[in-house]
Amino acid sequence: MNNPLVLASKEIYLRLVHSVSKKSKIKNNKIVFLLSFPSASQLALQTLFDNFSEELVICYTKSSKELASYYQKNGCLTYNIDDFPVLLKDIVPMVTNSQLVFCDNYYAFLAGINFQARTKVVQLWHANGAIKTFGLEAAYTKKVSRKDQQRYLEVYKKFTHYVVSSQKMANIFAKNYRQKINELSFAYLPTDFYFDKDWMHNAKKMFRDNISTKKKIALYVPTYRENKVTIPLNFSRLANQLGDEWQVLVKAHPHDSNLYQQVKDESNIVSNFNGLDLAQILPSVDCLITDYSSIPFEYSLANPEGKMVFFCFDYEQYNKEVGIEEGFEDWAPGQIVTTQEELISAIQYPFSQDFTSFNQMWNEYTQGDAYKQLVRWVEKAYDN
Repeated sequence: MNNPLVLASKEIYLRLVHSVSKKSKIKNNKIVFLLSFPSASQLALQTLFDNFSEELVICYTKSSKELASYYQKNGCLTYNIDDFPVLLKDIVPMVTNSQLVFCDNYYAFLAGINFQARTKVVQLWHANGAIKTFGLEAAYTKKVSRKDQQRYLEVYKKFTHYVVSSQKMANIFAKNYRQKINELSFAYLPTDFYFDKDWMHNAKKMFRDNISTKKKIALYVPTYRENKVTIPLNFSRLANQLGDEWQVLVKAHPHDSNLYQQVKDESNIVSNFNGLDLAQILPSVDCLITDYSSIPFEYSLANPEGKMVFFCFDYEQYNKEVGIEEGFEDWAPGQIVTTQEELISAIQYPFSQDFTSFNQMWNEYTQGDAYKQLVRWVEKAYDN
C-alpha cells in the first residue's frame, strides 16, 4: 500500500498539476462540474445546463462518459479527467481560474490546484446520508502513509461549501474531512424527485409496465464492495420461501459482476430492469433490503409506507476493513440481520415502519426544492 514508486508517482502528478495551476492567471466565468457519479449528478447537471448553459463545462471520468457525451452533443464543453495531457493543458487552467466548481466526489488533482480567492468549490457528494465511513475516518485510510493522508487533506481543504440534507451529514463531513463545514442546506438534489407528484406517478407507471406482478416487491441493493465477495444468499431458495406473496428484485452495482452472475439465470428473480434507474424503482418497492448503502436515505422519502431490512452478513469484517458510522445500530430504520433465515423472517414479518425520526435526522432540510435553491445560490454567487 505504501509502495515507494507509487508514492513518488503521486508526488510528480501533483507537482505537475500545481506547476500548471500556479502559472494560470486568466480568469474565466465558467461553472466547472467534476463528474464521476452520473446517476447522482444528473439532476444537478441538468439544472445547471438549463440555467447556465453558456458557462457550464463538464470534466468527467471514464465511468461518466455517456452522460457527458449527451451534454457535449447539446453544445456543452466536456473534457476527460482521466486523460492526463488534457488534464494539464485544458482542465487545470480552467478549474484554477473558474468562478464555480462543483464536485460529486473526491478528485485527487484538486490537491495541486492554486485556486483564485474568488473561486467557490462546492461538494455536492453522491448521497444524502452515510452508513459507511469515508475520508480520513475510513478504516482503510488510516492504514495508508502519512503523505497519502496529507494529500487527502489537501483535497478536502479545497472545498469551500458542502450541499447537505441535514446537520447530521454536515457533522459527518466535518469529522471525516477534519474541516470546518460551510454548509448549503439545499438538500441532496435527487430527493426532489420524490416530492414531484407527476414524476412519482410516471415512475410507478413505468415500473408496472416493465415488471408485471401483483406481488409485493422486495428489492435487494447491497453496497459495492471493492473486494470480490460472494453474497451468502441462495436466491432460488429465497424466492421460493417468500412464495406467492413477494417478488424478489436484485439490482447489482454496475461493477459488481459477482452478484450479477449469481442472479442472472434465476428465473424467479428480476434483475433486468429494462433501463429503469434506481430512483424510478424505489417508489414501487415494499421492502428494501440493503446493508451499508446510502439508498435508505432516499427510500425513506420514495416510499414512506415501506420497510427496510439491513442484511449485514459481514458486519464485523466490514466495520474493520471500511468502517461503519457511529450509532448505526441505534438509528437504522429497520432490522439488522446476518443470515438468510433472519432475512426471510424479517421480510415476512407483518409490520410497518415509521421513518419520521429517521427523516428528521437525515433529511432535515429536504423539501423538494433543492434545485431551485441551487439556481438562486449560483445566481447570487455571480452577482457578487
